[in-house]
Amino acid sequence: MEIVILAAPSDVLAAKGLLSSLTKDGMTCRALKVQPYWDSETKNPLEFRIRRASHVLLVVSRESVSSTWLAFVSGWCLGNNRELALFRIDSSIFVPGFLSGLPSFDAIAAVAHYYESRRAEWLVKEERDQARTSLLEIGIPFRSESLANCCQEGDVKAVELFLKAGMIADMRDRAGVTLLGLAVRNHHAVIAELLVSRGASLDLQSEDRGYSALMDAVAAGNGDLSDFLLKRGANPNLVSKDGQSALIIGVGRNDVPVCRKLLEYGADPNQTDKLGFSARKYAGLFHNPEMMELFK
Repeated sequence: MEIVILAAPSDVLAAKGLLSSLTKDGMTCRALKVQPYWDSETKNPLEFRIRRASHVLLVVSRESVSSTWLAFVSGWCLGNNRELALFRIDSSIFVPGFLSGLPSFDAIAAVAHYYESRRAEWLVKEERDQARTSLLEIGIPFRSESLANCCQEGDVKAVELFLKAGMIADMRDRAGVTLLGLAVRNHHAVIAELLVSRGASLDLQSEDRGYSALMDAVAAGNGDLSDFLLKRGANPNLVSKDGQSALIIGVGRNDVPVCRKLLEYGADPNQTDKLGFSARKYAGLFHNPEMMELFK
């Protein structure tokens, strides 16, 4: 983010005050004194001096409000997607119509506060733009299905770029499987942790089988991911489309360590599936003494 302050020669003191305040706040900022002869040159040097700026602040006084450079700069900023704002030396100054609607300030403190808030937004936008550019450079289009493929394939760098570029962590693939579900089903722990850190819902269930990420981890026999999700607060008593809980799935896999962990985190051993069987009942049917011991 770079701010350029433009002022007529008669308004230099105000521009210096603004420059001092903004640079003290850590802003990248320059102040330019607009020369009268610039208006008469074939190639306006103003354009050369402000083209690197992301934000332009115009110092407006009674003498400069009708100057041609104000009209030039406002038109150039509008056409080149630069953010424009006004600082009025006198609050009673009437600004022309082409400047109406712009952020306008009469106090230096208000200007500093405004650009501080804009800097936070700018940094987010800059990060998103850079991430999208990086994705294109490595040949990955910025599309939701591309993000889903990267989650499934375990491309940590690309997934991180997608999230920085503005993709949400709770997206789904074409089959309705959550990104977190794709990562867990394919044992990509780093991506799962990344998605959770960026706001992925732990209990969002995929549309194919109705599994949550915890159910996927248990079904995949991944004790580490099951433990990670439980520690982060995943609900152990959600049920899939066939009514099975993570605990029933774990008993079906005869996975004693995972079932022990699920019980520690409040999994209900008496919750039944659509067949009317509970995890406790399945444990008895399978006759695994170690598993049966968990349910005593």
